[in-house]
Amino acid sequence: MLEFLQHAVERYGYFAIALIVTLEGFGLPLPGETAVVSAAAFASRGSMSVVGVAIAAAVGALLGGSGGYWIGRIGGRPLLLRYQHLIHIDGKRIARAEAYFKRHGVKTVFFARFIALLRIFGSLFAGVAHMPFVTFTLVNLAGGVLWAATFSALGYSFGRNLPLLEDWLGEISLALSVMVVIAIVWFWRRNRTQQRAD
Repeated sequence: MLEFLQHAVERYGYFAIALIVTLEGFGLPLPGETAVVSAAAFASRGSMSVVGVAIAAAVGALLGGSGGYWIGRIGGRPLLLRYQHLIHIDGKRIARAEAYFKRHGVKTVFFARFIALLRIFGSLFAGVAHMPFVTFTLVNLAGGVLWAATFSALGYSFGRNLPLLEDWLGEISLALSVMVVIAIVWFWRRNRTQQRAD
């Protein structure tokens, strides 16, 4: 995968970065973080501008997040129910996700950009929950810019040791995903206990 990303970035430059990050936002399982880090590593060798890499990544994050939002907004709950066998979610979980987004949607959209699994589903559920698009866009832009700047800086700083950085990022992303799953299970059990008590 790393070789493919390096080839794509070498050949198509900033467009490849923006496209990969955009498609990831639409729900395709593409490694957006790795693409940004790889491009920033090239920038450290003088092949590209690290500022250009960050801008391309931020544009991709904005476009991809908006695409995911509108897929969720237009398709809504019927879309999720149609493909529930693929995403392992049923009607009750969708309803809980909608209620959760009404309370914590802004924080979730912002921080989801930094967590691989949530990056895809955060925008989708924001659309399903009908978060106001202006609010979503502002939060998605803020999270996308910070994410793009952070990983561009990491790639630029560790450009000579890219495989090590990629392994490190993979471990961090996996750890964050596990923590999110644990937190979701804990909140679900707590809410269920409270409902039984009532």
